Amino acid sequence: TYTSSSHCARFTYTVTHTAPLSDPACEVAECNCSICSRNGYLFIYVHQQNVAFANCSKSDLNKYTFGPKHKIAHYFCGTCGVSCFTQSEDPEWYANYLAINVRTFRDVDLKSLTLKAFDGKSV
Repeated sequence: TYTSSSHCARFTYTVTHTAPLSDPACEVAECNCSICSRNGYLFIYVHQQNVAFANCSKSDLNKYTFGPKHKIAHYFCGTCGVSCFTQSEDPEWYANYLAINVRTFRDVDLKSLTLKAFDGKSV
């Protein structure tokens, strides 16, 4: 279980993930789409029931979608601007999963992560 928050800590939540992020078999997605590249997202995908909001709810975060399909919603803190996670708006595509930005996790050595490229440009 990882503790995660926005920079200002207005939004704090825990994420339960089956494998430790330091395990080489645990792949962290690095998306090449325009917004993920600009925000520096590094993602793990977890079922939404494995995310527990401590002092907020998902609806308290600001939401941004773009492009002709508006397929992915990007959730971020309106106070400090930290990008927390994304979620598909398409019920046929990764329904009920969140792509959590591991850069928001406390005490994670980002250099120890196994990164896997994700072609978000084609989504």
